[in-house]
Amino acid sequence: MINTKPNRPFLLYFFLWVAVAFQACTTNETFTFEKQKIATETLLDCKKKECASIKINLVQVLDNAPACKTMNSEIEKAACSVLTIEEDQSYSNIDQAIKEFNQSYEDASNEFPEEIPPYEATVDCELSFQCKTMISVLMDSYIFTGGAHGYGAVSFINLDTKTGKPIKNKDLFKDYSVFMEYAERVFRSKYEILQNESINSTGFFFDNDTFALPENIGITNTEVILYYNAYEISSYAEGPIEIKINKQDAASYFAFDIL
Repeated sequence: MINTKPNRPFLLYFFLWVAVAFQACTTNETFTFEKQKIATETLLDCKKKECASIKINLVQVLDNAPACKTMNSEIEKAACSVLTIEEDQSYSNIDQAIKEFNQSYEDASNEFPEEIPPYEATVDCELSFQCKTMISVLMDSYIFTGGAHGYGAVSFINLDTKTGKPIKNKDLFKDYSVFMEYAERVFRSKYEILQNESINSTGFFFDNDTFALPENIGITNTEVILYYNAYEISSYAEGPIEIKINKQDAASYFAFDIL
């Protein structure tokens, strides 16, 4: 199972270059990815006052082509959304998002100095899959802003290499409803739920007692991942629900060549 709280060591103040090559849709150009590491201390002076603990590990494409710039922007925007506390806020620049997250901690700490523990946020991105027409990026995040516990989540960002834009889940498949029927059979088989039984009979809470695909569908070199984060179809105590499907079995349903 994918870890919902990243525990990989974050090395600060430098860039780790990761050469990851793949062929673009229309050219033979090779794209190279980097892992960019950013922390609170790289942007703010935390020697004189306590800062929120923020550690960001972004995957970025090293290319100036418009599609590559768009891919980088979409990945950065997704990382910013993890740091966004207020519902009416949105950021597309990670530096700004870090500063605003830290400012939220400072404001809360100034108002309740004895009650507010340090805020914490980590975002760790990895290239999960690549082919000529798409890439899949896994984003493993954790955020703590007080309370009994923090919240860890996994997101998959599927991007069209031609446009750089996110691919909607429905557009991943030739027929979304047909794949959903197949996925339900896989889900019922894993959790031993008979076809004539309620999908929620073993304790899940799908809306309207109807199976639904998760918000996050990812691809690796060997598997298709259906990832339900905590609270999506189960309680926090139950944790995330992860369904792994062999790519050979699922490939015919996809609108992209994932093999």
